[in-house]
Formats: sequence, C-alpha cells, structure tokens
Amino acid sequence: MLTQYFTKVVVWLFAKRGQKSASERVRTLSNLVSDYRIMIRLTGLVPMAQYVRYAEQFPAQTRLLQWLDRIMNLTLVCYYPLEHIYWLGAHQILPFSENLVDIAGYWSCRFWAVWVAMQFVRLGEEYRLIQGKRREIYTRDKIDAAQMQVELDAVGAETKSWKTQLLINACYFPLTLHWSIRGSTFPDVAVGVCGTVAAVAQACNVWKATA
Repeated sequence: MLTQYFTKVVVWLFAKRGQKSASERVRTLSNLVSDYRIMIRLTGLVPMAQYVRYAEQFPAQTRLLQWLDRIMNLTLVCYYPLEHIYWLGAHQILPFSENLVDIAGYWSCRFWAVWVAMQFVRLGEEYRLIQGKRREIYTRDKIDAAQMQVELDAVGAETKSWKTQLLINACYFPLTLHWSIRGSTFPDVAVGVCGTVAAVAQACNVWKATA
C-alpha cells in the first residue's frame, strides 16, 4: 500500500524536475502495484462472509455500533463484486462491455466512500465509549492510585489508537470521493500524499498492536 501511494509522489517530483523518463517508469510501477492490490482482493468476499457471521454471533458494545457494522458490511458486500467486475473486465478476462466495466468501477468506489463515511460515525461512537471509561475510572468510589493509573494508561493507549484510525479515515475520504466522481480534478500527487499518510499511520497501528 505504501509503495502504491508513495510512488505517486515520486512521479510528481520527477515530472516537476523534467525527468520524464524516470517519471514514466515509476508511474508504471505504481500502476502495477495498484493492479496487484486489486487482484489479491478477488477473494475478498470469503473473509468478508466470515466476518459478517462473526459480527452477528458476537454483537458490538452498543446497538448503534451493531447496526453500523451491519450497514458497513453490506456496503463491502456490494463493493467487492463490483470491483471484481471492473478488474476482470478491464483485463478482458471476462467479456464485459466497456460501459459495464466503467459503471462497476465508479460504483465500487462509491460503496467504499459510504463505508468510509460510516466509519466516521463509528469512530464518534467509539470515542463516546472511551470517554465513558475515563469518567467511570475518575468517579469510582474505591480504587487505589496504582490501579487507577493502569486503567488510565489503557484508556490513553486506546485513545491514541482511535486518533490514528481517525487520521487514516480522514486520508481515505478524499480518495474515495475522487474515484467516485467522473472527471474529478483531485491531483494525483494529492492522492499519493493522502495514501502515504494513511499507509504509514496504518503500519504504526499494526506495529503497536503486535509490539
């Protein structure tokens, strides 16, 4: 993911310096990585179906989060087949018309945009729950200082992770809008910057979770 987006920034830098040949070579690499990432999502519906089942068996903390999960899962159930149609048709693996491929490409991104928009709502609810935990710790009658600090540290770590998720989502949102709108003028270098920030932030979250 980092390679896909950062190379767009490199393409812009080379082009700005007049190094057209280098710019085109890096652009080719960027396109290949992007194409590969779409290809490996061809089996995306399988883990998606498993997650839908898991989400129903183990409900979220609140009713709102549970319904958000269902709506967001539905958007992905729509997103994956449309992206598959786009990729398979664009590579002429299946005989889809150009019009169908074009429509599928735009609508897959629009469902992704809905998912990202709903993620903002989800993050808002999660923040409310985090603040509730913090208030509960401070207002608890019987708790020693050491235990309080341990629990506050845990809430602090949760808050940092939440902020990173908010940053990632904020970076993805303009990208989803860009790819959802015909004739979008959002510059490719901006796509690269937003995607690079999201990729680095996501890598940091994964590293912290496994450290």
